[in-house]
Amino acid sequence: MEKAITGIMLAIMAIGIVSLIPSFVNADDVSIRGGEWVRMNGFIQEWNMTNGTTAATYGWITANAAIVNNNGTTHEWAIVHATWSDIMHGIHPLGSVNVTAPTVIGPNVSYTFDFYIAKLVNLTDLDFNSTVTGHDLYLVGLWNVSEITETINFTWSETAGQTTITWNEQPIAANANGTLVADFGGPSIVGTFALTIDGVGTLAGHAWESAIWFRELNICDFGETGKVDITDLVKVGRHYGEVPGFANYDPTLDLDGNGRIDMGDLTTIAANIQG
Repeated sequence: MEKAITGIMLAIMAIGIVSLIPSFVNADDVSIRGGEWVRMNGFIQEWNMTNGTTAATYGWITANAAIVNNNGTTHEWAIVHATWSDIMHGIHPLGSVNVTAPTVIGPNVSYTFDFYIAKLVNLTDLDFNSTVTGHDLYLVGLWNVSEITETINFTWSETAGQTTITWNEQPIAANANGTLVADFGGPSIVGTFALTIDGVGTLAGHAWESAIWFRELNICDFGETGKVDITDLVKVGRHYGEVPGFANYDPTLDLDGNGRIDMGDLTTIAANIQG
C-alpha cells in the first residue's frame, strides 16, 4: 500500500498541480480568511420526489460555505454536493453495510450500483443568521443532478487483484433552482437539513457534524487542525480510486463532488499544503 501511495504522489508532481485544481463556486481560493464559515456533513435518509412519492434513501451531503468581509467587500463562497441511492450497499461512509450482496463467481466479484449526485454550480444567496432566515444555514443556488450507474468488477489471481469500474452518467437536471436549509441544534445535538431542487424533489436527513466557525477553515484540512499537511494527502491517497458502492468510500474526501476520489482531489490538497 505504501508503494501505491508513493506512486500517486510522484504522479501528482509529474502532472502538475495547477492544471487539475477544480473550479469551485464563487471561490478566490479553497480557503478564506476571517468572517464566518459553516461546515456540515449529513446523512440523507429520505427523498420526497416531485411525483409525491417518498422513498427511504441512503446517502450523504457535504457542505462548506463562508461569508467574508474583505475591506468592505462581502464575499460569499460555497461548495456543496450530495450523493444518494435506494441501494444500501456501502453507501454508509462509516462502515460496511450489505443488504444487496454482490454476485460472486469463483474468486471474482461483480455488482452494479445505481446512485445520484447533486452538485452546487452557482451560488446566488447565502445566510447564517437564523433570526432572518429561520435557519442556521440558508443557501440558494443552481444545481446539476445526474443519475449514475456503475459496474464494479474485482478479479483476482494468485498474486494480485484488479478493480475495473464502468461508469454511465445520465443528467436529469441542469442549472436547476435549489435551496439548502439546515439547523444545527447546538452542541451535542444532532441537527437536520433539507435540500430542495426543482425537478428532483427534497432530500432530508440528519446533520451529524456541523458548526459555525469564526476563523479560517480549509476544506483540505480533514483533521481541522488549522493546517493542511502531508497527513491529509496520505489520507486521500489511501482511498484513491474509490467510488460510491465501496463500503469504505468517504464522501468528505471527494472535494470536487464528482463521485470519485481521484487525481483532482489529490492535486487540490497538494496545492494547499502549508509548510
